[in-house]
Amino acid sequence: MTGERFLRAYSSVRFGAARRLRGIYDRFDLPVVSTGRSFALYRKIFFGNRTEADVLRELRGKKIVDVGCGLTPYTSNSMFQACRAAGVDFYGVDPKLSGGFAFGLLDRAKIFLVGGGRMMRDAPGLEKAAGTYADRLPFGDNSVDLILSSHLLYAWIDDEKILAGIFREFLRVLKPGGEAMIFPAPYEDPGRIGDPDLRDVMKGFRVEQKFNVRLLATAGVFPGYLKTLRKTG
Repeated sequence: MTGERFLRAYSSVRFGAARRLRGIYDRFDLPVVSTGRSFALYRKIFFGNRTEADVLRELRGKKIVDVGCGLTPYTSNSMFQACRAAGVDFYGVDPKLSGGFAFGLLDRAKIFLVGGGRMMRDAPGLEKAAGTYADRLPFGDNSVDLILSSHLLYAWIDDEKILAGIFREFLRVLKPGGEAMIFPAPYEDPGRIGDPDLRDVMKGFRVEQKFNVRLLATAGVFPGYLKTLRKTG
């Protein structure tokens, strides 16, 4: 088996395990533990481990949206807070934000595991933390430069009909040439997408899939492909 075939098979097995875990959560109606990932981890996942200064310099003047951000707006060392301090137009979107968060013991433990920082109940910049769903983004057409989504799509949401609605919303808000970066994702063969709506919406993107082997050794990370969807229209 070649290296690339091994990575695709490995990713498939891991996502199969994730589906079984979701089944347990659904069966016993367990609450999903929210997390607050650090900017350092986002830089490893989405920006090739470039320095914070380099990433902020690249993003200045752009609008960025973190879909499924969890507790990151409340986390002192998050990308949300780093961008706010640097004057970068950065938004967090998560339905749980509509009612605020209860910072439970399990939430704090998970944040510690993934290198999250100090939790701030009265965090600055919360006017840019939107309590809504990924298919109902509160942004105008062709207004967003970059969408990031960590450990939500494919990891927790993999129904093709739901993904079609979410990706159609991404197409709506992204500027031409804008990108949505999703991690982790299983390797996807475009010819094997079953849902016709998802097949149709994916025609609006140029898709790149890359496995970051270095992330295999990173605590709190579910290994998989980084999927980048670039709007072509």
